[in-house]
Amino acid sequence: MPEACAVLVATKEGLWGIVAPIVILGGIYSGLFSPTEAAGVASVYAILISMVVYREIGWRELFDIAARSMYLTALVFIIVAAAGLYAWLLTISGVAQSATNLISSLDMRPWAVLLSINILLLVVGCFLDPGSAILILTPLLLPIAKSAGVDPVHFGVVVVMNLTIGTFHPPFGLNIFVCQAMFKVRSSTLYAGLIPFVVVAVAALLVVTYVPELSLWILKFIR
Repeated sequence: MPEACAVLVATKEGLWGIVAPIVILGGIYSGLFSPTEAAGVASVYAILISMVVYREIGWRELFDIAARSMYLTALVFIIVAAAGLYAWLLTISGVAQSATNLISSLDMRPWAVLLSINILLLVVGCFLDPGSAILILTPLLLPIAKSAGVDPVHFGVVVVMNLTIGTFHPPFGLNIFVCQAMFKVRSSTLYAGLIPFVVVAVAALLVVTYVPELSLWILKFIR
């Protein structure tokens, strides 16, 4: 019973924090604001709760937090800018087009086509941000996937999962650099800790890739 009471007390104290995901996701899925606007809503909500409800920070602490946030954002945008330049180089050099032409020319079975696309996207995801990779590769890979009988919705889920894994996949995943900037840890330490998560994520990717019903079952209710 003491443990149950402790849980209830902790839940009561953290209720405002628990409400935050409900406000954010509820606003997005209800159409009140976009995911980008949700970030702003979440920031304002967190400031109000921290300063007014919990009274954990004051104006000086808020200024320090804002300054650190600007610093981290600048680091991330430098990486994103470099990734954008790299995406431009890939585009004008024809590397992406050559890779997709190679996949389409091999005349493989559907499972092998999906495996090849997964490998390509996992590699690309290590070097490019997801937005750039989607813009460059989707128009090239979607016709190949369609010719192999892959549903476009299923293909979209596979692409997003691959590029999401790429954001924390060594050696150049975007989120790796974000973690380095935030926690001041060595790359070797991060890589060692990431390996189990990458293995689990890739295993989940393979399940989603070869069991399309996991991605398509909800379409039965909206088509």
